[in-house]
Amino acid sequence: MRKRSIKKQLWLNQNEDKLLKLKSAKAGLSESEFIRSIIKGYRIKEQPNEAIIKFQRQLYGIANNINQIARDTNTFGIVRPEDYEYIKEEISDFILKFEKEIYARKR
Repeated sequence: MRKRSIKKQLWLNQNEDKLLKLKSAKAGLSESEFIRSIIKGYRIKEQPNEAIIKFQRQLYGIANNINQIARDTNTFGIVRPEDYEYIKEEISDFILKFEKEIYARKR
């Protein structure tokens, strides 16, 4: 048996139909799910693309490495110079790559 028993129909022009299809696809929702989400007042966001997902994975790796450095620092009471250098280089490189790839696409 259906969860929803009330059927609603609506009329759209071509532009509205294209916009509904585009926005629901970007959000990763069916058109029906998209409309129901709007009715419920949800703020709908686009799903991250492959480039963003790749950067998220890289950032998780960097964060994990920094966490291990912090653990060692707390254990031994000192930070090795190569750890400082690693953090500085990794974060700088990450930010530069991110800005180059992501912000360049938006222009």
